Amino acid sequence: MNIKTEQTNDAKAIVTVEVDEERVQGAMRLAAQHVSRARPLAGFRPGKAPYEIVERTFGKDYLREHAIDDLAQEIYKQILRDEKIPAYAAGQLEIAQPEPLILRYTIPTRPVVMLGDYRAIHLQPQPIAVTEDEVTKTIDQIRREHATLAPVERAVQSGDVLTVNLKGGFQDKDPVDSQGLVVTVDKESSTFPWVDQLIGAMLNETRNVAYTYPADDLPDLAGKTASYAVTITEHKEQQLPPLDDDLAKLVGKFETLAQLMTQLRADLREQKKNEEENRFADQVIDAIIAQSQIVFPEIMLNDQIDQEISREQRFATQLGMAWDKYLEMTGKSGAKLREEMKPRAENKIKRLLTVLELVKAENIEVTREEVLAEIDRQVAYAVANGAKEPQARKQLNNAATRRDLELNLKMRLAVDRVTARAKGEP
Repeated sequence: MNIKTEQTNDAKAIVTVEVDEERVQGAMRLAAQHVSRARPLAGFRPGKAPYEIVERTFGKDYLREHAIDDLAQEIYKQILRDEKIPAYAAGQLEIAQPEPLILRYTIPTRPVVMLGDYRAIHLQPQPIAVTEDEVTKTIDQIRREHATLAPVERAVQSGDVLTVNLKGGFQDKDPVDSQGLVVTVDKESSTFPWVDQLIGAMLNETRNVAYTYPADDLPDLAGKTASYAVTITEHKEQQLPPLDDDLAKLVGKFETLAQLMTQLRADLREQKKNEEENRFADQVIDAIIAQSQIVFPEIMLNDQIDQEISREQRFATQLGMAWDKYLEMTGKSGAKLREEMKPRAENKIKRLLTVLELVKAENIEVTREEVLAEIDRQVAYAVANGAKEPQARKQLNNAATRRDLELNLKMRLAVDRVTARAKGEP
């Protein structure tokens, strides 16, 4: 048997195998036994009919086909072992030549990461500052969270909450027909970019709205116009609580508004500190990726895109829309959405592979005590969010979950170490 292995630049091994005819003939005789056992011939016990009679009955090509199927599996296992191919997933078989038999296997191989001189990377985080405008926006958001909704009989204003029926879409797509959508008239936060066009409308009014996507938007949306007939079936306004000590008491364990504002400033600073730490860590990892060589198989990318699509489908469900209608509303086909998801999926894979390689390069280890402490932390978080302590601990304290926790801890420590080094910390 002659084996030729070629490693490609896109994480594939292409293995060409020329199989000796003698081995094929032996496999055909075994195939004849299997066939005659499954389909016994008259006058013979199952699997005991002479080869010549089985061949005459079922045909040489039929037996050769069965033999090749069996041989292909057997040879595949052999080449993985003998050629030491680091397979990431099952390979694909091609019969390059039926006789003499030549098999060609295309096998996705495990990712390979070659880090650059990441220890030489030096960057500085951005300074942290909390502005009064940010404090005001935060307290306004708190007031909105504690607002009550009350029906009103007036024209729609910014900030109102509407229930609408929606019909329409893009001219070259089937129309959307959604009932009972709840929208807040706030263009900055709304999913629907045309929502501000409802300002001035009245209850039970049907208003025609249109939105043309900017030229610099996604290619499949840029310059396209979506038109809808929007009927307002419910109209409510948000009634905000006064900005006083009662609001502070409503929010939490505060006696005065001043105490609440002091805590808000501290919370905002901590939040911005965490955000900057995360942003800086991303910047450092991006810099490491930029100087590294990372190769991974296409199937890994497709799996990640599938996960991204699943997240988008869950978002559509939260909006109360069927998936096909969601695609129509956004003006995207399933294939186009997959293409859009590709850069994001590639980035996630590169980041994961890079951090995993950093764990090895930095010889990151965690102790049993650190893993147990992480379990305690996650149990406490789960309990604080309504879970029962025994169930949460049982779910976290099994072998598979502990392995995942240990790996996540190692990855976190690796990122902490390289970001600290990039800042010049010891």
